[in-house]
Amino acid sequence: MLLFTTQGHIMSIDTQSDAIPAMRPSRVNVYSPADIKRWGVERFLDAVARKEPLEIPDLGFTDEENETMDEVLRQEREAAAHGL
Repeated sequence: MLLFTTQGHIMSIDTQSDAIPAMRPSRVNVYSPADIKRWGVERFLDAVARKEPLEIPDLGFTDEENETMDEVLRQEREAAAHGL
């Protein structure tokens, strides 16, 4: 790809080296803020963001265990709201 600067100079950009590395599932993915800025946030998100909702696997809890966890979370939220 060739770009022309405002001074009329020709600048070559290697689009292959400017490719956004794909996200690797179940791995730590690190992208430099400078790279994201260079690529553009919208282009970066189009390349790496999930297109479909994240499926949460069945963790095998019983209905009773789920109700207990929901109650504990409710109590913790209430305590946090009252500054406890």
